[in-house]
Amino acid sequence: MELEYNTKREKLIISEYGRHVQKMVDHAASTKNKAERQKMAEGIIDLMGELNPHLRDVDDFKHKLWDHLFIMADFNIDVDSPFAKP
Repeated sequence: MELEYNTKREKLIISEYGRHVQKMVDHAASTKNKAERQKMAEGIIDLMGELNPHLRDVDDFKHKLWDHLFIMADFNIDVDSPFAKP
């Protein structure tokens, strides 16, 4: 088994959410079924809110989470957001 070092991994777009959330966003973006992709995106948004409760102090924190999702997906995710894309 070979160890995987962070220096050899892809750089995280928004590091505060961690590599696992980035992988979940990548997986959701690559999912073909739109209904399934939408459900995944909403679950990821909920998880991102739980991981960063300090964002709840920010006005319109759900909007910020959706913006972060689109940024992490490099704007290549086809989901219906309750807010305009950044």
